[in-house]
Amino acid sequence: MKIFKNKFFIVCLCVAVVVAGLSSTFALMGYRALARDIVGTVAMPVRLVFAAFSNAVDGFSKYFQSVSTLEEQKEALEQENAALREQLERAALLEQENERLREYLSMKAENPDFTFELARVIGREAGNYVTVFTLNRGSVHGIEQDMPVITEDGIVGCVTEVGLTWCKVSTILESARSVGVYLPRIGATGILSGDYSMRNDGLCRLTFVDANITTSDVQAGDVVLSSGMGSVYPAELRVGTVVSVEVDPANRALVATVQPSIDFSDAGLDSMMILTGFASEQA
Repeated sequence: MKIFKNKFFIVCLCVAVVVAGLSSTFALMGYRALARDIVGTVAMPVRLVFAAFSNAVDGFSKYFQSVSTLEEQKEALEQENAALREQLERAALLEQENERLREYLSMKAENPDFTFELARVIGREAGNYVTVFTLNRGSVHGIEQDMPVITEDGIVGCVTEVGLTWCKVSTILESARSVGVYLPRIGATGILSGDYSMRNDGLCRLTFVDANITTSDVQAGDVVLSSGMGSVYPAELRVGTVVSVEVDPANRALVATVQPSIDFSDAGLDSMMILTGFASEQA
């Protein structure tokens, strides 16, 4: 057998035989105490080895128990963190929903003749400044083409395409869209439209109906409101603010650049109100 070929085993066996023989001899000679001392002395290293081995085994056992406990605690903490994250996400969704309802109630209080359909943004098109939104409301919700779309901050645009459960909204940045507007400070009326050259900067172009308006009349910072002309948009809704005024060199007409009141680059713009009805009134 391999064990009998092991040198350490043979040495230990020889030592054990010698110790046993000496112990027996001394015991027969009447030196029992000496025999016990010899056996105890020789056995001491063995006892120490076995004691160390036992302590090591016990240490390893406690170590693995500790690791197992830590793993269980880690798993429990991960589950607790996941539950807390889920609660925070739910709280954030509830807060967003509450914010939408607050905006709705505020607009409803200010415009009792308006009827709304709350909608969420489910798609965006174009670059840094979104020019087309897709909303989660369609013909089954009573949505029709050319219905105006607004937020509490002002006019977004109007519905240009309708599906069963969705619709597309072209913003006032689109070059094909226009809004009848007026400047309440000076009473000037005009047409605000999207301009391809301004779209990437999130700006619109305002031309004036009254040819007598001059650069001294219009100022940067002038508020631009919807006039109600054209019947697509109701009157008195915020459209934007004048940022600059110049004279078109081609026809000498006054042209203003307008910053829309809606930030179309804002990723947080996730809900809107579709105006399904309002009392038509021109300014």
